Amino acid sequence: MTKKEEIKKEEAGKISIKEGIAWSLMEGFGNRYITPYALSIGSTNTQIGILSSLPGLLGNIFQIPALHLIKNNSRKKIVFIAHLFQALIWIPIILIGFLYFFNYINSQIASNLLIIIYSLFIIAGSTANPAWNSWMKDILKANIGEYFGKRSRITNFVITLSMLSAGIILNFFGKEYAFKGFLIIFLIAFAG
Repeated sequence: MTKKEEIKKEEAGKISIKEGIAWSLMEGFGNRYITPYALSIGSTNTQIGILSSLPGLLGNIFQIPALHLIKNNSRKKIVFIAHLFQALIWIPIILIGFLYFFNYINSQIASNLLIIIYSLFIIAGSTANPAWNSWMKDILKANIGEYFGKRSRITNFVITLSMLSAGIILNFFGKEYAFKGFLIIFLIAFAG
């Protein structure tokens, strides 16, 4: 491997840590607050159970066809498109709350829409996983364990700070203005 290739791989590793921090913002401000969001729009226990299990199941199932995408497409392109789609899904998730809190739809419709749209969100992220893992394996040939240990410490720290910050924001707005709190944290998740 040439010196130029080594430098590019080192830069890619640094970019991956920055990407991990952005992902952590989305995780801490968004994913970890989907269930409280569902509760705030009046989801039933059954709907919460479906929201907690169906998206993960579908995400795992969709990783199988995602493996076939890698054979015929650029891994970079797969990751980019899947994560872009995943980020854009925050807009309809926010829109569901807007429609519910301003009385355009009832809690049954809002909850069912949230289950469907959040499932698409998880499927998009899961579609990117095999391509991302394969791509990173090729980039980081040496010290993989050390690198991912460092990356995990950083991302978990950011997730924890994000969750605490999101909780403070939601607490500040309280039940009466819950939508404003969710709007803020989900916009931060969208930006991440």
